[in-house]
Amino acid sequence: MRNFIKNSKYKDLTKNTLLFTLSNFGTKIISFLLVPLYTYVLSTSDYGTADLMTTTVSLLLPVFTFNIQDAVLRFCLDKEYYSEQVISVSVKTISINTCFLGILLYLLKFLGVLAIEDKYLAFLFISFAAAAFFNSIQMYLKATERVEVIVVSSLLTTVLNCILNMLLLLYLKIGVNGYLIAQAVSSLAGVAYCVLRTSIIHTLKIRFDFVLLKTMLLYSTPLIFNSLAWWLNNASDRYILSYFCGAGSNGIYSVSYKIPTILSTLQGVFYNAWSVSAIKEFDSQDKDGFVGNIYHLYCGISILGCSVILLFNNVIAGILYSNDFYKAWKYVPLLMIGTVFNGISLFEGCLYTAVKRTKSVSKTTMAGALVNTCLNFLLIPVWGTMGAAFATFVGYFVVWLVRTLDLRNIIMMKVKWSKQIISIILLILQCFLASLGRYAFIQAAILIVLCQIQYSLIRKGNPQ
Repeated sequence: MRNFIKNSKYKDLTKNTLLFTLSNFGTKIISFLLVPLYTYVLSTSDYGTADLMTTTVSLLLPVFTFNIQDAVLRFCLDKEYYSEQVISVSVKTISINTCFLGILLYLLKFLGVLAIEDKYLAFLFISFAAAAFFNSIQMYLKATERVEVIVVSSLLTTVLNCILNMLLLLYLKIGVNGYLIAQAVSSLAGVAYCVLRTSIIHTLKIRFDFVLLKTMLLYSTPLIFNSLAWWLNNASDRYILSYFCGAGSNGIYSVSYKIPTILSTLQGVFYNAWSVSAIKEFDSQDKDGFVGNIYHLYCGISILGCSVILLFNNVIAGILYSNDFYKAWKYVPLLMIGTVFNGISLFEGCLYTAVKRTKSVSKTTMAGALVNTCLNFLLIPVWGTMGAAFATFVGYFVVWLVRTLDLRNIIMMKVKWSKQIISIILLILQCFLASLGRYAFIQAAILIVLCQIQYSLIRKGNPQ
């Protein structure tokens, strides 16, 4: 792309991308290397149960935080508001809501409504608190251009998690309890580091601004439905699969997500930087082609990354998955291509955020969630785990399709849609071949064609 680095828009995006690359790749690589440990030490049932706990935390977060962390990023970047006041409102709101959740969980357990072991209940609460505060602080750091703190905290969390897992699972051999302890302690350590490195403690002295809280909630509350819809797309299948097929099947399905994590890591690196640039550099006419150029680049990374991983799926699965977990390779292709559409949808979601169209972004996500949930109930009883993977793929595809069409009312992105559609068709074809575990030469040929198409789009920059 010509003059990419010379333009200040691209400079900021490139700088943030490099920092998030250090953070994401460092943390994800270490986490990735832990997968063989989990599949060797834990049973499919134990891993499936622990995964359901983590999934439940992701459901509780938007409901009990009002998704206020998204408002932190948007309002801190708005010159009309002071960033210290914004984060102060967020932290105090989350503190109150976390206490309320703790009391609610205790009462439900005391009344016998929650039939859950104490260790899982404690894990739910600690994981919720750590994630809620970290998400909000992370948005504040991104908006105030202190990305290096996010990088170090993420690396610290992952390294500590790795050390604790090896100590608790291999040396002390306490199984799923060790897994839960490692996750909870490392998450709290990451939050503690962010608090110590910033002036957030001092912001608690700032008078609570109820007017600002109301304004932030008007922005963030519609995003609760968006987050719940993403949760349905990402996680509802695990509950339905556990119900129809048991925790063991969910354990295998959960592990199959580890390979798509490679691609989502690539996407996440860019998405974190883009979420700031999309707000700062938004132009409804895309006069200089900035949004279109970045869209091509992001799609190129997603499509080519997916194609390469599909080609080597069986090899990667053989390295990562032990014992009964190996059969997870069959579900990876559909989850991979679903990850492509998920990532592009998140990219497009930043454009809705830029114009504060939170209701619209929620509606588009709900469309995919409705399709995904219906397909889960229809297909899992018949196809089992493969039905869950297919439903996930279709759900993500629907979100991407609806957002891509709807965005024409918000921004005129300069994108070469004909070549993008051809790339998607070829990728779906490769996904089908990879699901069979055969035809590597045909898959390699598809990868070569995709490289040529994406290179032509990125090299030319603005397509019009």
